[in-house]
Amino acid sequence: MKHGRWTLMVPALAAGFSLFFVFPTLGTAQTSSSAAASPEPAEYVIEDIQGNVQVLEAGSKDWETAQEGQVVESGDEVKAGDNSEATLMMESETSVHLAADTDVKVDQIQANDTGGFLSHLEVFAGNILADVKKHLEASHSTFEVESSGVICGVRGTAFEVTAQDGTAQVATHEGAVEVGNGTESHMVNAGNFSEFQSGKFHLARQLNRQEMDRFAKWREFRKRVFQKRRQRLEDIRNHKRTAWVRKHPRLERAIEKRKMLKRKKRRDDR
Repeated sequence: MKHGRWTLMVPALAAGFSLFFVFPTLGTAQTSSSAAASPEPAEYVIEDIQGNVQVLEAGSKDWETAQEGQVVESGDEVKAGDNSEATLMMESETSVHLAADTDVKVDQIQANDTGGFLSHLEVFAGNILADVKKHLEASHSTFEVESSGVICGVRGTAFEVTAQDGTAQVATHEGAVEVGNGTESHMVNAGNFSEFQSGKFHLARQLNRQEMDRFAKWREFRKRVFQKRRQRLEDIRNHKRTAWVRKHPRLERAIEKRKMLKRKKRRDDR
C-alpha cells in the first residue's frame, strides 16, 4: 500500500495541514544512569521496537538501526518498516505509536518558557496513534503534526491520524479534535472519524467496531511498553545496561557553533 507524503503549511495557506496538540510537562526520557531530581529535557525516546525500525540522525546521511532508549531530537527521522512498529515517548502519560510503514521526522522538540515544550512532527507516510495526557493548558505546551491540507487542534485526547495517497484521516477515541483547513473547520468528537482529501473535508462517520477494538488493544499493549521502559531505566541505574549515546551532535549545538563562528568572523573582519 502506498502512502501519500504529508506537507505542512500554516493555517492561512489553503494547502497546509498541521495537527496541533497541547501537552503537559517535560518528557520522561532518560539518557544517563543518574537519577536526576531536576526536570528532564524535552525529548522523544524510542521504546518497544518491533521489527525493522531505523533512524536518520540530523547531520547524518546514513539510516541506522534504532535502539530502545534512543533519544530522538530535532531534525531526526524515524521509519518503521513492513510488519514493524515502535513507540515515541515524551513522558509516562504521553506516547506516539508508529504503525508499520510509517515515516516520521521530528522537525522540532524543545522546552518552552513555561515548564512545557514545543513539538513539531512531520509524518511522511503511515499511521500514528497519539495517546495524550489530559488537562495540558498549564504548561502552554504544543504538539504539531504536519499533514496535507488540514489543521487539527487538541487539548489532551487519544486519536489516530493516517496518511494515505494524499488523504488524511482522523479517528478520535477520547476527547475532541478540531480539524480545519483555513476556511472551514470540523470538530471530530470521541467515537467519530473524519476524512480529508487534498485539504478538503470529504466525509464523516462513527468509528466502527474494528477501529474501537484496535484502540482498546493499544491501551493494553501500552502497559507492556511502560513496563519495558521502567525495566530499561532500572537496569541503567543498576549498571546492568549501558545508556544510549548519540553518534552525532545535537542539532541545537551545531546551530550555536555556527553562530559563534559567524560572530568570530565578524569580529575578525573589523
